Amino acid sequence: MTTSNVIVNAGGFFASDAEERLAASDLFTSEELAEKFEHICEHFERHHAHLNDDATAAQVGFFLVNRALHILGYTHSHNEPLGEEIRIEYTLFNSADAFLAHVSGRGTNAFFNGACGIGKLAAWADNLDEPVKNEDGEAGDPPAYELDEQMRATNLQWAILTNGRIWRLFHKNTAAMLNTYFQMDLLQILENRDTDLFKIFVNAFAAKAISFDKSGSCPDKKLLA
Repeated sequence: MTTSNVIVNAGGFFASDAEERLAASDLFTSEELAEKFEHICEHFERHHAHLNDDATAAQVGFFLVNRALHILGYTHSHNEPLGEEIRIEYTLFNSADAFLAHVSGRGTNAFFNGACGIGKLAAWADNLDEPVKNEDGEAGDPPAYELDEQMRATNLQWAILTNGRIWRLFHKNTAAMLNTYFQMDLLQILENRDTDLFKIFVNAFAAKAISFDKSGSCPDKKLLA
């Protein structure tokens, strides 16, 4: 299976050799990757009947994304406030300890200081490049529109946007352009049980991949173009 329809490095988000570097990464052992793959395949097979063109963003989260984020190593928090007007749909922490260490700062920037990124959901059938209709049927903004503002408000560098099928990774430096991101088709990976592409997916989207260590190093940041 070729990767051309599964992986999109839009706008030169990552360096041209990023796919090869992700495929060769030792961020996780082969045993860890195999366990993650079986867990997500089992979960998808159990719930895939709920994932159809009628599935709302909330249903996509409940039946797939919440579990996928856990498998990717995240502890996530929902609908967190920042000031009076901003709500962050997913705040992503790389461990439960990181979340607990900052939970007392909820509602302020102190809470987000312990996070490694934010996340946003779209409905299963949503095209991530097109405006989403509001409750009145009027065209609103594309799903990624708010991510730039939210990354700057939280001072976080990474964001994940997904409709469950398609996963996109954004970085604060280029998020405002909307057309610069790293994308993978998780649905095709699961339907084809492609463990090689799943390794690339995990190495790009996992909590470890977007987390900074004490020296300021971050695996995905090393891949940026």
